Amino acid sequence: MLGAVHTIVGNLGTARILLERALALDPNAAWAWNRLGYVESLSERPERAIEDFERALRLSPLDPMNFNSHAGMAFAYQAAQNYDKAVALYRRALEERPHAVWIYRYLASALFDAGRMTEAKEAFAQMMRNYPGLTVTKFRQAMPPAPTLDRMVDNLRKLGLPD
Repeated sequence: MLGAVHTIVGNLGTARILLERALALDPNAAWAWNRLGYVESLSERPERAIEDFERALRLSPLDPMNFNSHAGMAFAYQAAQNYDKAVALYRRALEERPHAVWIYRYLASALFDAGRMTEAKEAFAQMMRNYPGLTVTKFRQAMPPAPTLDRMVDNLRKLGLPD
């Protein structure tokens, strides 16, 4: 859990050490592989992240938290500029967990990057229904430091997110 916390606040080195220790103790800990996938994504290593998320899914194929691995893998594909694959995985995550409405902020941006403007506008509208007071500033504050953050902000701004 500490690895997850350090990931969210951007202490990626500490997060990596804690997660690697957890995996040394239990190499079959799907949740630790999931969290390490996020560290790899945020460290600009999307290929490694995808491997970690896939491993988490193989280790625990019926886990009710698998939507998180699908969303994380989508984030990694988005960072790797494979936007259609990212969109498919974000949608899969939402199918598994419809109430994980935070995924719409990523989905709208990925759809925008994929050039699928009608769908991007629909996902953006869904995001704004769930977060009616969201602004660029609030979005940036809620996000961990990510290599794709500026691009995501630019996409959401173009879709209508106010500053």
